[in-house]
Amino acid sequence: MPGPIQALERATVILDLVERSDRSMQLRDIAQEVDLSKTTVHGILQTLTALEYLDQDPDTGAYSLGPRMSAHDVVELDGNDLRSAAMPWADGLASDTGFEVLMTILHDQEAEVVHHVFRPDDKPQTLRVGELLPLHATGCGKLILAYSPLRERLLRNLPLDRYTRRTSTNRGRLAAVIEQIRIAGVATGDGEFDPDVADVAVAVHGGSRSSVAALALNGPPEGLLARDGTPRPEPLAALRLAAMSVMHALEPAR
Repeated sequence: MPGPIQALERATVILDLVERSDRSMQLRDIAQEVDLSKTTVHGILQTLTALEYLDQDPDTGAYSLGPRMSAHDVVELDGNDLRSAAMPWADGLASDTGFEVLMTILHDQEAEVVHHVFRPDDKPQTLRVGELLPLHATGCGKLILAYSPLRERLLRNLPLDRYTRRTSTNRGRLAAVIEQIRIAGVATGDGEFDPDVADVAVAVHGGSRSSVAALALNGPPEGLLARDGTPRPEPLAALRLAAMSVMHALEPAR
């Protein structure tokens, strides 16, 4: 049965190609890479999309991994393991920097707070564990979105609600920001969810790049961000050191 076997081999090659790509791919690029005609590749792509192995963006026509494939890549970090590993380092981070510390993971289309350390001051504060934060309007949300294997689907389907005058609801701009976060390894939010609060977040990875939590400092924008909106070096250095320490503490649980 050479026909069906050949078609299966071609479909596997195309799936591998899309999986290795850092971004969604157009039909012409896939056809060129696998050295097949666009007509042949289009038929295979349509079949894989119908079976949910691939997704096609309705606006651009580009292909990315679908739910059947993406679900295999998502290795969620356990909230209890995260709290245990993060506790001493998050406490020290809050004490050293004077900022509130949050750790979040992906929960559906939001970032869920799984660990929270109060600011070391006497002002009233509320425990935020269990709170859900928007992915597009917080640094910790953008960080999780940037490293999620589901980011293509999330970027297309996220409700981009406006919370403040600084909240961006432009989907193309958000996609560009996410690409920059993947390059720089740090995400920021500046009055986009709460007008008086900024946050700076870095990644805490589990056993793979796809299993990610965000460790973030929250506080007044002038304390966390420079005039150009970039993170101030001192709190960012402390944040990165704490994230590395948490990842090291997670190793026995992996």
